Amino acid sequence: MSNVKITIIGVGAIGTSLGLALKQTDDPPRLIAHDKDPLHTRQALKMGAFDKSEWNLINAVDNADLIVLALPADAVRPTLEAIAADLKPDAVLTDTLSTKADILQMATELLPPTVHFVGGHPIVLPGGSGPEHASADLFKNALYCLTPAPNVAPEAVQLVDNFVSLVGGTPFYLDPLEHDGLVSTVNDLPLLLSVALAHNASQSPTWKETRKLAGNTFAQMTAGAAMDATALAAMMRANRINLVRRIESIIGTLKQAQSLLETDDPAGFESFVEKAVTARAAWLADFEGNKLSTLYEKPIETVKKENMFAQLLQFGRRRK
Repeated sequence: MSNVKITIIGVGAIGTSLGLALKQTDDPPRLIAHDKDPLHTRQALKMGAFDKSEWNLINAVDNADLIVLALPADAVRPTLEAIAADLKPDAVLTDTLSTKADILQMATELLPPTVHFVGGHPIVLPGGSGPEHASADLFKNALYCLTPAPNVAPEAVQLVDNFVSLVGGTPFYLDPLEHDGLVSTVNDLPLLLSVALAHNASQSPTWKETRKLAGNTFAQMTAGAAMDATALAAMMRANRINLVRRIESIIGTLKQAQSLLETDDPAGFESFVEKAVTARAAWLADFEGNKLSTLYEKPIETVKKENMFAQLLQFGRRRK
Protein backbone atom coordinates (compact mmCIF):
# COMPACT_ATOMS: atom_id res chain seq x y z
CA MET A 1 0.00 0.00 0.00
CA SER A 2 1.19 3.52 -0.83
CA ASN A 3 2.28 5.84 2.01
CA VAL A 4 -0.09 8.49 0.65
CA LYS A 5 -3.07 9.31 2.87
CA ILE A 6 -6.31 10.39 1.20
CA THR A 7 -9.26 11.44 3.36
CA ILE A 8 -12.77 11.51 1.94
CA ILE A 9 -15.23 13.57 3.97
CA GLY A 10 -18.77 12.51 3.16
CA VAL A 11 -19.32 8.81 2.55
CA GLY A 12 -22.37 8.77 0.30
CA ALA A 13 -22.60 7.37 -3.21
CA ILE A 14 -19.93 9.76 -4.57
CA GLY A 15 -17.43 9.51 -1.72
CA THR A 16 -17.71 5.74 -1.45
CA SER A 17 -17.41 5.34 -5.22
CA LEU A 18 -14.17 7.34 -5.12
CA GLY A 19 -12.85 5.00 -2.44
CA LEU A 20 -13.84 1.89 -4.40
CA ALA A 21 -12.22 3.22 -7.58
CA LEU A 22 -8.96 4.05 -5.77
CA LYS A 23 -8.92 0.59 -4.18
CA GLN A 24 -8.77 -0.92 -7.67
CA THR A 25 -5.43 0.75 -8.48
CA ASP A 26 -2.22 -1.28 -8.43
CA ASP A 27 -0.84 0.50 -5.36
CA PRO A 28 -3.81 2.04 -3.55
CA PRO A 29 -3.31 4.85 -1.03
CA ARG A 30 -4.33 4.70 2.62
CA LEU A 31 -7.97 5.75 2.52
CA ILE A 32 -9.70 7.35 5.51
CA ALA A 33 -13.45 7.93 5.66
CA HIS A 34 -15.33 10.50 7.72
CA ASP A 35 -19.09 10.95 7.83
CA LYS A 36 -21.43 12.25 10.52
CA ASP A 37 -23.61 9.18 9.93
CA PRO A 38 -21.86 6.10 11.39
CA LEU A 39 -24.13 3.84 9.33
CA HIS A 40 -22.61 5.28 6.17
CA THR A 41 -19.02 4.67 7.24
CA ARG A 42 -19.90 1.19 8.49
CA GLN A 43 -21.46 0.32 5.13
CA ALA A 44 -18.54 1.79 3.16
CA LEU A 45 -16.01 -0.17 5.23
CA LYS A 46 -17.97 -3.38 4.63
CA MET A 47 -17.81 -2.68 0.90
CA GLY A 48 -14.03 -2.36 1.09
CA ALA A 49 -13.94 1.27 0.01
CA PHE A 50 -11.75 2.47 2.91
CA ASP A 51 -9.05 1.23 5.23
CA LYS A 52 -10.38 3.05 8.26
CA SER A 53 -13.06 5.46 9.40
CA GLU A 54 -12.48 8.38 11.76
CA TRP A 55 -15.43 9.78 13.67
CA ASN A 56 -13.34 12.76 14.77
CA LEU A 57 -12.97 15.16 11.84
CA ILE A 58 -9.60 16.55 12.93
CA ASN A 59 -8.16 13.05 13.28
CA ALA A 60 -9.49 12.21 9.83
CA VAL A 61 -7.58 15.02 8.10
CA ASP A 62 -4.45 14.78 10.25
CA ASN A 63 -1.41 14.47 7.97
CA ALA A 64 -3.64 13.84 4.93
CA ASP A 65 -2.04 14.52 1.55
CA LEU A 66 -5.32 14.86 -0.37
CA ILE A 67 -8.73 15.68 1.11
CA VAL A 68 -11.95 15.27 -0.87
CA LEU A 69 -15.08 17.08 0.30
CA ALA A 70 -17.99 14.92 -0.92
CA LEU A 71 -20.49 16.94 1.08
CA PRO A 72 -23.81 18.76 0.75
CA ALA A 73 -23.47 22.48 0.03
CA ASP A 74 -24.51 23.55 3.54
CA ALA A 75 -21.78 21.40 5.14
CA VAL A 76 -18.77 22.83 3.30
CA ARG A 77 -18.23 26.07 5.25
CA PRO A 78 -18.40 24.52 8.74
CA THR A 79 -16.12 21.72 7.58
CA LEU A 80 -13.49 24.10 6.19
CA GLU A 81 -13.69 26.21 9.34
CA ALA A 82 -13.14 23.13 11.48
CA ILE A 83 -10.15 21.68 9.60
CA ALA A 84 -8.33 24.79 8.34
CA ALA A 85 -5.90 25.05 11.24
CA ASP A 86 -5.04 21.34 11.23
CA LEU A 87 -4.11 20.76 7.59
CA LYS A 88 -0.51 19.85 6.88
CA PRO A 89 1.48 22.27 4.67
CA ASP A 90 0.95 21.68 0.94
CA ALA A 91 -2.10 19.48 1.49
CA VAL A 92 -4.39 19.51 -1.54
CA LEU A 93 -8.17 19.80 -1.21
CA THR A 94 -10.91 19.28 -3.76
CA ASP A 95 -14.69 18.89 -3.68
CA THR A 96 -17.53 17.27 -5.65
CA LEU A 97 -20.25 19.94 -5.50
CA SER A 98 -22.28 21.18 -8.45
CA THR A 99 -21.52 24.88 -7.88
CA LYS A 100 -17.97 26.17 -7.90
CA ALA A 101 -17.58 29.94 -7.53
CA ASP A 102 -18.98 30.06 -3.98
CA ILE A 103 -16.90 27.05 -2.88
CA LEU A 104 -13.71 28.61 -4.23
CA GLN A 105 -14.57 31.84 -2.41
CA MET A 106 -15.00 29.91 0.85
CA ALA A 107 -11.70 28.10 0.32
CA THR A 108 -9.90 31.38 -0.36
CA GLU A 109 -11.44 32.97 2.73
CA LEU A 110 -11.01 30.11 5.19
CA LEU A 111 -7.99 28.03 4.20
CA PRO A 112 -4.39 29.00 5.02
CA PRO A 113 -2.11 29.95 2.10
CA THR A 114 0.00 26.86 2.77
CA VAL A 115 -2.66 24.51 1.31
CA HIS A 116 -4.15 24.25 -2.17
CA PHE A 117 -7.78 23.98 -3.34
CA VAL A 118 -8.97 22.80 -6.76
CA GLY A 119 -12.73 22.71 -7.35
CA GLY A 120 -14.23 19.52 -8.76
CA HIS A 121 -17.62 18.34 -10.05
CA PRO A 122 -18.11 14.81 -11.44
CA ILE A 123 -20.91 14.51 -14.02
CA VAL A 124 -22.36 11.17 -12.92
CA LEU A 125 -25.73 9.62 -12.15
CA PRO A 126 -25.57 7.34 -9.11
CA GLY A 127 -28.73 5.38 -8.41
CA GLY A 128 -29.18 7.10 -5.05
CA SER A 129 -27.38 9.14 -2.42
CA GLY A 130 -26.21 6.51 0.08
CA PRO A 131 -23.06 4.35 0.02
CA GLU A 132 -25.14 1.33 -1.02
CA HIS A 133 -25.47 3.01 -4.43
CA ALA A 134 -21.70 3.36 -4.88
CA SER A 135 -19.76 1.73 -7.69
CA ALA A 136 -16.07 1.52 -8.55
CA ASP A 137 -17.03 2.25 -12.18
CA LEU A 138 -19.19 5.32 -11.47
CA PHE A 139 -16.59 7.74 -12.90
CA LYS A 140 -15.44 5.54 -15.78
CA ASN A 141 -15.22 7.73 -18.93
CA ALA A 142 -17.36 10.40 -17.21
CA LEU A 143 -16.60 14.10 -17.49
CA TYR A 144 -15.19 15.43 -14.23
CA CYS A 145 -15.17 19.25 -14.12
CA LEU A 146 -12.14 20.96 -12.61
CA THR A 147 -12.28 24.67 -11.77
CA PRO A 148 -8.92 25.80 -10.37
CA ALA A 149 -8.50 29.35 -9.11
CA PRO A 150 -6.08 31.46 -11.20
CA ASN A 151 -3.44 31.58 -8.46
CA VAL A 152 -3.44 27.91 -7.41
CA ALA A 153 -0.14 26.05 -7.70
CA PRO A 154 0.11 24.26 -11.10
CA GLU A 155 1.41 21.17 -9.31
CA ALA A 156 -1.81 21.01 -7.25
CA VAL A 157 -3.95 21.28 -10.38
CA GLN A 158 -1.92 18.55 -12.06
CA LEU A 159 -2.25 16.34 -9.01
CA VAL A 160 -6.06 16.60 -8.94
CA ASP A 161 -6.09 16.05 -12.70
CA ASN A 162 -4.20 12.81 -12.15
CA PHE A 163 -6.50 11.83 -9.29
CA VAL A 164 -9.53 12.24 -11.58
CA SER A 165 -7.88 10.13 -14.28
CA LEU A 166 -6.98 7.50 -11.70
CA VAL A 167 -10.62 6.95 -10.71
CA GLY A 168 -11.57 6.67 -14.39
CA GLY A 169 -12.86 10.18 -15.09
CA THR A 170 -12.00 12.60 -17.87
CA PRO A 171 -10.85 16.00 -16.51
CA PHE A 172 -12.83 18.87 -18.03
CA TYR A 173 -11.52 22.38 -17.29
CA LEU A 174 -13.88 25.31 -16.86
CA ASP A 175 -13.76 28.78 -15.37
CA PRO A 176 -15.75 28.64 -12.09
CA LEU A 177 -18.22 31.33 -13.18
CA GLU A 178 -18.68 29.73 -16.60
CA HIS A 179 -19.28 26.37 -14.93
CA ASP A 180 -21.96 27.79 -12.64
CA GLY A 181 -23.71 29.56 -15.50
CA LEU A 182 -23.90 26.33 -17.49
CA VAL A 183 -24.87 24.08 -14.60
CA SER A 184 -27.75 26.35 -13.60
CA THR A 185 -29.62 25.13 -16.69
CA VAL A 186 -29.17 21.42 -16.20
CA ASN A 187 -28.95 21.05 -12.42
CA ASP A 188 -30.30 23.97 -10.40
CA LEU A 189 -33.32 24.79 -12.56
CA PRO A 190 -34.51 21.15 -12.70
CA LEU A 191 -34.19 20.97 -8.92
CA LEU A 192 -36.19 24.16 -8.50
CA LEU A 193 -38.86 22.93 -10.92
CA SER A 194 -39.18 19.71 -8.91
CA VAL A 195 -39.63 21.73 -5.74
CA ALA A 196 -42.05 24.14 -7.43
CA LEU A 197 -44.17 21.30 -8.82
CA ALA A 198 -44.35 19.56 -5.43
CA HIS A 199 -45.11 22.89 -3.75
CA ASN A 200 -47.78 23.86 -6.29
CA ALA A 201 -49.55 20.52 -6.07
CA SER A 202 -49.35 20.09 -2.30
CA GLN A 203 -50.57 23.62 -1.54
CA SER A 204 -53.64 23.28 -3.77
CA PRO A 205 -57.01 23.14 -1.97
CA THR A 206 -57.67 19.87 -3.83
CA TRP A 207 -54.40 18.17 -2.74
CA LYS A 208 -56.17 15.79 -0.37
CA GLU A 209 -57.93 14.23 -3.36
CA THR A 210 -55.31 14.96 -6.02
CA ARG A 211 -52.55 13.07 -4.17
CA LYS A 212 -54.57 9.86 -4.59
CA LEU A 213 -54.05 10.11 -8.36
CA ALA A 214 -50.33 10.95 -8.23
CA GLY A 215 -48.23 8.15 -9.67
CA ASN A 216 -45.01 7.52 -11.56
CA THR A 217 -45.04 10.78 -13.52
CA PHE A 218 -45.43 12.90 -10.40
CA ALA A 219 -42.76 10.84 -8.58
CA GLN A 220 -40.26 11.27 -11.41
CA MET A 221 -40.93 14.97 -11.90
CA THR A 222 -40.60 15.75 -8.18
CA ALA A 223 -37.56 13.51 -7.55
CA GLY A 224 -35.40 16.60 -7.06
CA ALA A 225 -37.42 17.41 -3.96
CA ALA A 226 -36.45 14.11 -2.30
CA MET A 227 -33.30 15.59 -0.73
CA ASP A 228 -32.81 17.10 2.71
CA ALA A 229 -34.57 20.48 2.59
CA THR A 230 -31.71 22.44 4.18
CA ALA A 231 -29.10 20.96 1.83
CA LEU A 232 -31.35 21.40 -1.22
CA ALA A 233 -32.09 25.04 -0.42
CA ALA A 234 -28.39 25.75 0.17
CA MET A 235 -27.46 24.11 -3.14
CA MET A 236 -29.86 26.30 -5.13
CA ARG A 237 -29.03 29.47 -3.21
CA ALA A 238 -25.33 28.95 -3.91
CA ASN A 239 -26.07 29.59 -7.60
CA ARG A 240 -28.95 32.02 -7.10
CA ILE A 241 -27.78 34.73 -9.56
CA ASN A 242 -27.67 32.29 -12.45
CA LEU A 243 -30.81 30.53 -11.25
CA VAL A 244 -32.82 33.76 -11.34
CA ARG A 245 -31.83 34.14 -15.01
CA ARG A 246 -32.91 30.58 -15.74
CA ILE A 247 -36.27 31.21 -14.04
CA GLU A 248 -36.89 34.10 -16.43
CA SER A 249 -35.99 31.85 -19.34
CA ILE A 250 -38.27 28.97 -18.30
CA ILE A 251 -41.15 31.37 -17.71
CA GLY A 252 -40.77 32.45 -21.33
CA THR A 253 -40.79 28.83 -22.49
CA LEU A 254 -43.89 28.03 -20.42
CA LYS A 255 -45.66 31.10 -21.81
CA GLN A 256 -44.84 29.87 -25.32
CA ALA A 257 -46.45 26.50 -24.50
CA GLN A 258 -49.41 28.30 -22.90
CA SER A 259 -49.96 30.37 -26.03
CA LEU A 260 -49.85 27.32 -28.30
CA LEU A 261 -52.42 25.56 -26.12
CA GLU A 262 -54.69 28.60 -25.77
CA THR A 263 -54.81 29.15 -29.54
CA ASP A 264 -55.28 25.39 -30.07
CA ASP A 265 -52.41 25.11 -32.54
CA PRO A 266 -51.89 21.31 -32.87
CA ALA A 267 -49.02 21.51 -35.36
CA GLY A 268 -47.23 24.24 -33.40
CA PHE A 269 -47.57 22.44 -30.08
CA GLU A 270 -46.44 19.12 -31.56
CA SER A 271 -43.38 20.88 -33.01
CA PHE A 272 -42.69 22.41 -29.60
CA VAL A 273 -42.81 18.98 -27.96
CA GLU A 274 -40.85 17.27 -30.76
CA LYS A 275 -37.90 19.65 -30.37
CA ALA A 276 -37.64 18.77 -26.69
CA VAL A 277 -38.01 15.01 -27.28
CA THR A 278 -35.36 15.01 -30.03
CA ALA A 279 -32.88 17.12 -28.05
CA ARG A 280 -33.23 14.95 -24.92
CA ALA A 281 -32.86 11.70 -26.87
CA ALA A 282 -29.68 12.98 -28.56
CA TRP A 283 -28.18 14.13 -25.26
CA LEU A 284 -29.03 10.87 -23.48
CA ALA A 285 -27.49 8.78 -26.26
CA ASP A 286 -24.27 10.79 -26.07
CA PHE A 287 -24.25 10.68 -22.26
CA GLU A 288 -24.84 6.94 -22.00
CA GLY A 289 -22.40 6.30 -24.84
CA ASN A 290 -19.66 8.35 -23.08
CA LYS A 291 -19.35 10.55 -26.17
CA LEU A 292 -19.49 13.90 -24.38
CA SER A 293 -15.92 13.57 -23.07
CA THR A 294 -14.55 13.77 -26.64
CA LEU A 295 -15.97 17.23 -27.33
CA TYR A 296 -13.11 19.31 -25.93
CA GLU A 297 -9.35 19.53 -25.69
CA LYS A 298 -7.73 19.17 -22.28
CA PRO A 299 -5.32 22.09 -21.67
CA ILE A 300 -3.02 20.48 -19.10
CA GLU A 301 -0.75 17.57 -19.92
CA THR A 302 -1.36 14.61 -17.61
CA VAL A 303 1.45 12.47 -16.27
CA LYS A 304 1.11 8.71 -16.16
CA LYS A 305 -1.43 7.46 -13.62
CA GLU A 306 1.06 5.29 -11.80
CA ASN A 307 3.07 8.42 -10.92
CA MET A 308 0.19 10.08 -9.09
CA PHE A 309 0.95 8.84 -5.58
CA ALA A 310 4.66 9.45 -5.99
CA GLN A 311 3.77 12.99 -7.02
CA LEU A 312 1.76 13.45 -3.84
CA LEU A 313 4.72 12.41 -1.72
CA GLN A 314 7.11 14.73 -3.54
CA PHE A 315 4.73 17.69 -3.89
CA GLY A 316 5.58 19.38 -0.59
CA ARG A 317 9.30 18.79 -0.99
CA ARG A 318 9.35 20.37 -4.44
CA ARG A 319 7.40 23.37 -3.18
CA LYS A 320 9.88 23.90 -0.34
